[in-house]
Amino acid sequence: MKPFFITAILVSSISLTACKKDKSTDDSAEHEDHPTAVITITSPNENDTIQGNFSVTGTIVGTGNLHGYQVTVTNALNDSIIYQNEVHDHLANFTINQAVTHAYTTYTPFKLEVIAALDHDGNTAVKTVHFVVH
Repeated sequence: MKPFFITAILVSSISLTACKKDKSTDDSAEHEDHPTAVITITSPNENDTIQGNFSVTGTIVGTGNLHGYQVTVTNALNDSIIYQNEVHDHLANFTINQAVTHAYTTYTPFKLEVIAALDHDGNTAVKTVHFVVH
């Protein structure tokens, strides 16, 4: 009777331990689940040369509700911010259409960065475009 009792306890312990491992694996996969997004910039294009002020246009298409986006234009020579705007809204898709004014009259390399907030946990999608203004 004693060997049967010990064997039953061992089998029960092993099955409980196995269930815990499976459950924790499922929990970690659940925490990594968040929407994704495709960012398309239609203007300016990579390596464009733009004279004067310009508009940043494009779209962000998510697989679920996103939590906004940020558009940042910097001077690529010294990383100074020329333009920055943040939109915080809970939508699956965004249309970007933002006018950028600047005072540059000589050829200056710029970097455009659009960051989509996928969730409130800090997951993001990023699209970068390099171009020149004068």
